[in-house]
Amino acid sequence: MKIIVILLLSISTIFATDYSFNMDEIEVKAYEYNGHIKAEQKHQKRQNNETLNSNFGEAQINFNYFYDDFTLNSQIQANYKNINNKKKNIYTTNQLFLEYKTTTNHTIMFGKKSLKWGKGYFFNPIALIDRKKDPNNPETSREGYILANYKYNKSNSSDLKNFSIDIVVMPISKNINDAFYDQTSTNIALKSYFLYFDTDIDIVYLHNDKLKNKVGIDFSKNIKTNFELHGEVVKELDGYSSYLIGLKYLTANDLTITTEYFYRSIELNKIEPFYDNRYFINKFSLKEPFKIVYSSIYYKNSLNIDDKSQQNSFGLTYSFKNGIKLDVSYSKNSGNGLSEFGSKSINDTIWSKLTWYF
Repeated sequence: MKIIVILLLSISTIFATDYSFNMDEIEVKAYEYNGHIKAEQKHQKRQNNETLNSNFGEAQINFNYFYDDFTLNSQIQANYKNINNKKKNIYTTNQLFLEYKTTTNHTIMFGKKSLKWGKGYFFNPIALIDRKKDPNNPETSREGYILANYKYNKSNSSDLKNFSIDIVVMPISKNINDAFYDQTSTNIALKSYFLYFDTDIDIVYLHNDKLKNKVGIDFSKNIKTNFELHGEVVKELDGYSSYLIGLKYLTANDLTITTEYFYRSIELNKIEPFYDNRYFINKFSLKEPFKIVYSSIYYKNSLNIDDKSQQNSFGLTYSFKNGIKLDVSYSKNSGNGLSEFGSKSINDTIWSKLTWYF
């Protein structure tokens, strides 16, 4: 009997060791942070065969602090530019806002925030109070605007699985949000979100007391687990219209295809990176080619449908185990001298990016 007791005690000790845990490891922290440090180099060739060498640096940190039902969110970014030995440092607070969850379904927020409305990967015509996305670098962080936001959110067990409504007030004055509009005014935006079966739908409306009002709708639907369809359309009352339709498809051999057609009835100022008229963009990304783990290769074509000019990019990425990612690409602009891409001062670019994520 003593031997059996000793064996049972020994076994219980072993299992106790297996299932032991440290309370510090599961304790909810009062804060969280992440970010990245990036180094970039561009070697570019002008139309006159001159070369342009540029170096860039970027450091970004996201910091969130939690206290009861309050959350303080921030994103700080520092950028260094050296273009042909002309140096410049830029410090930006992309986001700094306070959220308060009054109840399970109600949240209020005030501060500087990027709302990131829209379902498109390269363009977001429905992002009515966000800064314009750069199709050449769509995943980069964008500076937000100072605003107040009330949100109601409700989950259901019916066909309508989730519903939410956002009411956003964004004032504009000489010193507040003047990059959005150069006159004192007030923007009031409404966004209703529906998750109906497996389809995401947003309906938005923007009122500005000095400009024409705008209304829009977007959607995203998984046709299959590896096939997603999305679209956006926006209309300025008695003004322009804009829309996109796109898809994302993952093949059995890990090739991701992202396609978007974008249309805007009028062009923006031609000093913009893209004129915003009619584009057809396709990107193909293959994971682990030739069975090289942690790597991928990609090809992207941006076609201006109106003037038939285009930009072609080829690139490869490699992710190291310590959170470092290398991205090297080559892009070339082509078209006649009066076209968008053909008239750019830069003919081709070798772009190298080394990023450490933490």
